Amino acid sequence: MTSGNWVHLVDPTTSDLSSAAPMNLHPLATERLEETEAFGDEAFPCLEDHSSDSTDHYLFGELAFPVFDPATTSVGTLSIRMVVDFDRMVTVLRSPEDMPPGITVPYLTDLPLQAAGMDTGACMWLLLDRVAGEIKTLVLEAESRAEDVEYPLNHDKEPPADCRKQLAQLRNQFLQLGTIIRPTLSVVEGIIDDDIDLTKEGQELFTRDTEIRLISVRNTLTHSLNQVTYWTENLRTMQDSLSDYLNREQTRSGNRLAAMASIMLLPTFLVGLYGMNIDSSYFPEFGWLNGYLLAWILIVVITAIQVVLFRRMGWLSRR
Repeated sequence: MTSGNWVHLVDPTTSDLSSAAPMNLHPLATERLEETEAFGDEAFPCLEDHSSDSTDHYLFGELAFPVFDPATTSVGTLSIRMVVDFDRMVTVLRSPEDMPPGITVPYLTDLPLQAAGMDTGACMWLLLDRVAGEIKTLVLEAESRAEDVEYPLNHDKEPPADCRKQLAQLRNQFLQLGTIIRPTLSVVEGIIDDDIDLTKEGQELFTRDTEIRLISVRNTLTHSLNQVTYWTENLRTMQDSLSDYLNREQTRSGNRLAAMASIMLLPTFLVGLYGMNIDSSYFPEFGWLNGYLLAWILIVVITAIQVVLFRRMGWLSRR
């Protein structure tokens, strides 16, 4: 997709790259633009000055576009490589050959249309803004899933059966998002602080207006990073809460078994006592008119007293 100063290529051929990219690219930059990586290869956001002489001024780098794989509940990256100079910005997105079926190549062709009439520095702002927005979306989705798991743990309710697995998956997601956010934030801050820039005839590639717009992108990334850091630490607390809950449940189960054994013990003793095959003269109550009823009353009263006692102690049910 070509519009104004921005050329966006998806799975381009060598001839497509030759016609779109600036002349005199460093061999390493050309190699990276033509390379197709596996889905498991993580992209590392960076932007570097490849200027070598007065006729060769451009920035080369890549951004990591985050994608969520529902099959493995993990966050992966797709590499967006770019070449930027004062005349144009060329972005290259290649589909990994082993990309999972639940993931699609991000739709970015609308961005060059929005960039019509903008300089290449502003085009870079649009791309970084889209990446930051996608990162924010994934962080909010992971945060929502984490809150669903956190609620029962904080209110002493029964957590999901696979709670431990969910906590491990969420921790992995937040760690993966953190590895994307930090280098992306470094690129944005490098542009804002003029550590990454090109100068031509006293003019900067990233104007002050673009740097001001990138401050908003930096704020979005910083907030997302703070959320990732918070939930990474909070998940440790949730792991401890889950362990405490499981320990309490194990104790309750033991108490419940002990209460049931105690409840059955005394009635069983009475039944065994009066069921012994011995001389009835040793048991004067055998001659009573209501001796049989007395045995039943003792069993019922003793059982009821124990049930009430153990319920108050919380051994038979939750307090």
